[in-house]
Amino acid sequence: MSIESFQVFMLGEDVPCYLRRYCKQLNDSQWQWFYEQIMEPVTFVTDIAQLFYVLKWILKYDFDDLSYAVYFQDIMDPECSPQSLIKEEWLPVLWHRYEQRLMNELFEIRGSLNNKSVPDVIGDDSIIF
Repeated sequence: MSIESFQVFMLGEDVPCYLRRYCKQLNDSQWQWFYEQIMEPVTFVTDIAQLFYVLKWILKYDFDDLSYAVYFQDIMDPECSPQSLIKEEWLPVLWHRYEQRLMNELFEIRGSLNNKSVPDVIGDDSIIF
């Protein structure tokens, strides 16, 4: 798929409105970056519609690697889906690539929660569940 056909598709009616809204604000270099970012996750997910669904949450924050963001979302899975969004053969590939980054982020999350009571955590706006 060329970047031009990608842009047409992403701005079309078959794409959820939150994704179209995100894409409408992209300039040329951002379009190129987003196109390059989404190409790998498209190959490793089991369901494109589900990828679009998790993008609803991922696009709410600045990400530097969409493959990692999708992988992290799948691992953390706040909705406790019964199966992974990621194809089985891709799980070891992504684990190998992102193991250290994932461990660092989980360590940071754990550290930010240590020494806080439940009411403190619930009232802390810096913690995103």
